[in-house]
Amino acid sequence: MLRASFNHFNKTAVKVSSNTLILSLREGYIALIPFFIVASLITLVNQWLDIAAKGFDHHYLNQFNQLVWGLFPLFTLLSFSYHLAKNIKIHTIAAPILVISCFTATTGYIYVDDQTLHIDHRAGVLYTLFMPIFCCYSLAYFERLRAFKIVEVSTISLFLRKHVNLIFPYMLVTTITLFIYPFVEQAADIVLDYLALDSLLLNPQDKISLQLIGAHLLWFLGIHGDNTYHILVSSELSGFMVTPELINYHFFSTFVILGGTGCVWGLILACLLLKNAQHEKHIAKLSAPLAVFNISEVMLYALPIVFNPYIFIPFLLAPAINAFISYQLLIHDFIPIVTQDSIPWFTPVFVNAWILTESVWIVLLQALLIIMNVAIYYPFLVAHQKNNMSGKALDMLVKRYAAGRMIEEQAESRFATHHAEQQISGYTLSEVTDALNHGALTLYYQPKINPVTQEIVGFEALLRLVNPDKSVSGPWFLETLEEHNLLHVIDNFVIDQLEVDLEAFASRGLYPKISFNISPDNLLSGGYKRVIKAFSRFADQVEVELLESSYIEDFNKMVAIVTTLKDSNIQCAMDDFGTGYSCLSILSKLNIDTIKFDKSLLPDGSNEKAALLYKNLADLCAELGFKTVAEGIESKADAQVVIAANITCVQGFLYYKAMPIEEAIGIYKST
Repeated sequence: MLRASFNHFNKTAVKVSSNTLILSLREGYIALIPFFIVASLITLVNQWLDIAAKGFDHHYLNQFNQLVWGLFPLFTLLSFSYHLAKNIKIHTIAAPILVISCFTATTGYIYVDDQTLHIDHRAGVLYTLFMPIFCCYSLAYFERLRAFKIVEVSTISLFLRKHVNLIFPYMLVTTITLFIYPFVEQAADIVLDYLALDSLLLNPQDKISLQLIGAHLLWFLGIHGDNTYHILVSSELSGFMVTPELINYHFFSTFVILGGTGCVWGLILACLLLKNAQHEKHIAKLSAPLAVFNISEVMLYALPIVFNPYIFIPFLLAPAINAFISYQLLIHDFIPIVTQDSIPWFTPVFVNAWILTESVWIVLLQALLIIMNVAIYYPFLVAHQKNNMSGKALDMLVKRYAAGRMIEEQAESRFATHHAEQQISGYTLSEVTDALNHGALTLYYQPKINPVTQEIVGFEALLRLVNPDKSVSGPWFLETLEEHNLLHVIDNFVIDQLEVDLEAFASRGLYPKISFNISPDNLLSGGYKRVIKAFSRFADQVEVELLESSYIEDFNKMVAIVTTLKDSNIQCAMDDFGTGYSCLSILSKLNIDTIKFDKSLLPDGSNEKAALLYKNLADLCAELGFKTVAEGIESKADAQVVIAANITCVQGFLYYKAMPIEEAIGIYKST
């Protein structure tokens, strides 16, 4: 029963983590990490050293914190809107501009007083999350409707056509937003007024609980929880005395959020204790120096904690336990308060306890609370590590939908340079771009079989396009992309996705050998470096399939590239052997591992000469030290030919068609 519940939770968690909206939030807030860190550090140094007060010409630093954090809502809108627009395939500049326009026009964040622009950073804070969602999805919906298209496929560029067709959707989204905002604002005011009235009846323990849950829930949603909570709630809830000697600000910073929101020190140490958790350990090491000064944004947005269902429970539980224990000790006079002076938020753990209490025992209490936090986080991190997708896998869920946009962006620059040529072939490229924008690239895996034992000995990774109706088609678009020198976009996707899929196999304890194709031009122009970076850690598991044309174009350079790949534990094969112009002449010079016989070499019917040629070619390759693979095996007659030729690895519809990775994992695991 428990196992079934956990499996159900795991499926739900993965589904939540891979949701386009959640992925966009994750990307948006990760993009803001440099801002969080730099702004926090400058604020910290300025408050600590008070540079302006020491006679230096840096008086503007006195207002730095207020100015920078006042602009934070705009930065959030821009980053989240950009990544959401990218992932739902609308324009990544037009959409953020629309969102910012609607936000500033409705919320009062920017207002005019005596012909001077002012910023009210308290206005519309929650709309930094909701406004991008509403505007971007509405724009995507109206953009798809044919009735609002001004220009259909024509001789103008894809770039210009896309922007002209945004005019009516833009007008509609803006109109709807301006119309419904007052009603939404009235509903929000009613809720906030109700909370303000109820706050008058709360005791200190209730107020602690409300602040703890409210701020942490906001952080979990990706909103700057502490600032937002103090903006939304009444003064009775944002500043109150926990005891007659201790204000809530000192209580939370000293006894509750040790190291930053969510008890970051406990989370960092728990990450460092994990085994085989490179991502978690790297983030922990990066976060540790900042956690000294109670800066937690890196851990929140990079682990991530934001919208991570595995971390939600300990993210609330750890500070709740700290608050409960510390509050009980306070009201029973076990914690002495010797100063009521303001202790800056960036004061390190242990130091703030000593300043506040001058008691070694309270310093030890902080250490004990951190150890408890480690114990709370650890089992949830183990579950997160085992069942959640890696950062690379999450990135690929977004990237699999992005090929069309990358091709479209690069095609626009070519349009301006080669206008006349594009007028002739632009419609074909438009078809490809539209198909990729509305579908999703993925990799399917066709098993390679030992024809005698029927054992699966490996796979070939094959590119597929999942269409909007969920049907799957082959890569019919490659020839068009090759004409426009855009194949490298597809190659990069294949490399990145195969890296993620190899990790998926490894997570099940499976280590199959997998081959894949890469375009010759990309390989010769430096693409092999990306192959090495992705696959050198998968020793002898990856085989790059090369076309004979790669050697014809630059034989010496290709030989050197193959040597470099093999030195990095990446094998190489010649694909489609038998279809080129000089196959036999270069066999003796090749430094590859495998020869793949093209299906065109297979005898047609009872052609004895063709069967003899097939066998002699196989014998020749074997004598030269090459492994051989026969592809295109679709009948029992084909199978008899390759068995007679002593070929030990085959692939074709007779055995298996290409299949999604989960199906491939299941079949490979069962053999």
